[in-house]
Amino acid sequence: MELRHLRYLVAIADAGTMARASERVFVTQSTLSHQLAQLEVEMGCALFERIGRTLQLSDAGRELLGHARGILAQVEEGTRAVRLTRNLSTGSLRVGVIHSFVTTLMPQVAGGFVKKHPGIKLSVVELTGLDIEAQVADGSLDLGVAFFPPSSPTVMGERIFDDTLLLAVPASHPLASRKAVKFSQLANVPMAMLGQRFATRRLLDAHFQRAGVRANVVLEIDSVDALLRVVAHGVAAAFLPGRSAQRSAHVKLLEVTEPKPVRAAGLIWRRSPYRSAAAVAFVDELNAEVASWEG
Repeated sequence: MELRHLRYLVAIADAGTMARASERVFVTQSTLSHQLAQLEVEMGCALFERIGRTLQLSDAGRELLGHARGILAQVEEGTRAVRLTRNLSTGSLRVGVIHSFVTTLMPQVAGGFVKKHPGIKLSVVELTGLDIEAQVADGSLDLGVAFFPPSSPTVMGERIFDDTLLLAVPASHPLASRKAVKFSQLANVPMAMLGQRFATRRLLDAHFQRAGVRANVVLEIDSVDALLRVVAHGVAAAFLPGRSAQRSAHVKLLEVTEPKPVRAAGLIWRRSPYRSAAAVAFVDELNAEVASWEG
């Protein structure tokens, strides 16, 4: 049984004759008769009785007609819902974002998206990069904003921008008067860092290793905002995202070289050709915000 069989059943029941029903569904009378015969064979009984020139439903036909109308109404309702979703009139979007971009990128992007598409319920969830990849892969999230490239083969990445990490030091620090410093010169500098579960920490550990020195980590704390406060209180130096780090009377920012610590930010997608209209619109808003940074 296919939807067209149900549509033809309803058309014949409403029209009363094959001739009028065929005009309603835009098929020939012979085609309509053939489709009805197929349905009656599948049901195992006659669905109409011929009385004069008209067709009237049998008891079995009346029973099936009620279900047919309900099924077709549900299909129409579903079709309307899909159209509204594609037009961004309704729906939902779940986005996972790492901490750095929650505070520096999402307020502008999410705000712009909600203003343009108030019918879409947007949920932005702060997670680690690994958690974002796992939840995008299993469908819990529609989209992720994390580091590029992703570490898991179950998702695909799309690079959006680069962010150079800067070294933040207390204003009273011996390095505060400098504009730049090499990794090899940081061996004895007390450092506050994110924990090992963060991709930024793993990148920095690799850079220290390449420079042939060991980082003097005196404090681990899983918050970029907290790292900034630690530096401002003169406790230790810390690496901060360059796009969001700000100098102040208590904090000085230095470039670090050899090697230069650059993180690539990217979109995390499920390995599927399908992308919802809401997700595409959200990415458009994000790209516009990044373009404004470059401007």
